Amino acid sequence: MTEQYSLGPPATIFFAALFLQLLLESINYLLIRRKKAYAINKAKLDATVLELDKLRKEQKECKPDDQNQKKKLEKKKKGLDIDLANQTKRVNSMKMKVGPMTAMSNIFFLRTLNSKFKGVVVATLPFTPPGMFKNLSHRGVEGNDFTQMGCTGFYSLSAMIARALVQKFFELKPPRRVAEEAWEKSQKQTEALVNMFEKDSKGDGTKGEKKEKKNKVKMIGGSKKRR
Repeated sequence: MTEQYSLGPPATIFFAALFLQLLLESINYLLIRRKKAYAINKAKLDATVLELDKLRKEQKECKPDDQNQKKKLEKKKKGLDIDLANQTKRVNSMKMKVGPMTAMSNIFFLRTLNSKFKGVVVATLPFTPPGMFKNLSHRGVEGNDFTQMGCTGFYSLSAMIARALVQKFFELKPPRRVAEEAWEKSQKQTEALVNMFEKDSKGDGTKGEKKEKKNKVKMIGGSKKRR
């Protein structure tokens, strides 16, 4: 038990995740961030975000009786929202060039670490994770104690923390509004996946009930015929 809870596995997994994020950000800089086209689009995106922030302040300070000014500001805001969406798409499309490499690198690192720390309890949580996160954090660990975290769950958490640290250190954090939109989008996608899994499980249950009812009807019909 002392080997399972030693500091070796968590430190190895965390520093592996940190090393990978540093490597990926370096490659990202060499292939994308240092290019002139990316710098121009990023500067336009930052300028649009600042202009939207100023416009929101103007909307708050606008008098409630001044309807013409309200309409002008609202019209201007709609135009800036469209510009922001287009510029965000351009920046994201440039970043997507290294997306497959990032995914493959994470899968390779995770498989390597899983083979090394198979069945090892890397960390113990002070609470039981909710929903689908319970299975993710406990994956690779035997038993029904879901407070015990395996390599997969700890690596996923370490990768998120390492990415945030690297982005903060190199000042690569996206504008606040863009980050909020990305977070809202990811939340909606997660909710949609959860709802899809719930519907599938309910659908499987109703299908099983229908089959049981049909079998019962057949059995009753067969017994009647025999009589």
